[in-house]
Amino acid sequence: MTATKHPRYGVRFGLLGHSPALDGLRGLAVAMVIWFHFAGHHEFWGSEVLVGGWAGVDVFLALSGFLITALLLDQCRMHGRLTLLTFWARRACRLLPALVLMLAVWCTALLVFHQHRWLATTPSGNGKGRIIDRSEAFADVGVALLYGANWNVLAGGMEAPLAHLWSLAVEEQFYLAWPVLLLLLVKLGHRWRLVVLGTMIGVSAALPWLYWDGGAGAERIYFGTDTRAVGLLMGSFAAVVWHQRHARNGVTRWAALRAWLGLAFVLWVAWTGRNSPEKFLLFLTLLALAVAQLVPYLAENRGLLARFFSLRPLVWLGKRSYALYLWHYVWATWTRPLPFWWMLAVGLAGTVLCTQLSWHLVEQPVLRWGKRWAVRPALAPALPQIARAA
Repeated sequence: MTATKHPRYGVRFGLLGHSPALDGLRGLAVAMVIWFHFAGHHEFWGSEVLVGGWAGVDVFLALSGFLITALLLDQCRMHGRLTLLTFWARRACRLLPALVLMLAVWCTALLVFHQHRWLATTPSGNGKGRIIDRSEAFADVGVALLYGANWNVLAGGMEAPLAHLWSLAVEEQFYLAWPVLLLLLVKLGHRWRLVVLGTMIGVSAALPWLYWDGGAGAERIYFGTDTRAVGLLMGSFAAVVWHQRHARNGVTRWAALRAWLGLAFVLWVAWTGRNSPEKFLLFLTLLALAVAQLVPYLAENRGLLARFFSLRPLVWLGKRSYALYLWHYVWATWTRPLPFWWMLAVGLAGTVLCTQLSWHLVEQPVLRWGKRWAVRPALAPALPQIARAA
């Protein structure tokens, strides 16, 4: 989407339009995560396949950082201000209804089947499960709604199948804090903005080395908001650079090559990334850097990569990635005691069915209703300082 100017009101339109290729990248990421939870602990042809499918989470984090930051900067261009309550209301409309639906189904299943061990199996477990403590499980539901799941996982909480909500909690904590910080950063010069962001990225990337402690801190590194912020912040850094360059009609050097290399690294980690020290000490940062090369290029919807990621199956997965993310781990848990191929067939069928119901009956109607909070290119006087900074 190109920016146009009004003689009195300044920039009217943002720079980030809809990109089917970014939907497709999201689709690839959720497919990696789904495969990892359903099949990542089983052998095929004598070896495990996609043992690093967890890297899909890192793709989500960096992509979310890019999109949210670019959209907020566009809001500055259009209105000269960041309307935080509007942003948070739109995030709530996007995320809460589908989450509430999934948790309601889980609570119903808990009330009916709490004496059955299969209800608390885990994809990486032995398939036997255990009896669930209902009071603890209901407490975990409250934690999930308050987006504190990642810290609860570290404290030993989050009954199966709710542990996967840790990554949603990390994103939501970012959504609460980042717009406030960005509001301060847009008042700085472009270089200072990048210096501050770069420093934050460096701190987040260095923390795993502080927490590692010979491997004892692996879970703290993997689930901590401060350590996983590196992906969100790297995506935000890429968005600031991309936005500034497009505002000045600048040209990026070697963009296609960097995007291909970024994708190659993501796929290499997905294929080989086991629970080695490198996963916790290096790969979280390197994956964030790789995705930060890929996403800005795909946002421009050009080139062979964009055409590949715009394929309909990937876009279909990407548009429904949130519901797929919510439901796949539930079904991967419930079907874990079944023989592998039955688990795969029943689990994937249940995931797709629940995803479609969530998409058509909950997410789409709420999103249509929530468009009242959309940032429109109305002719509102722009604050020159913020409009230039954005």
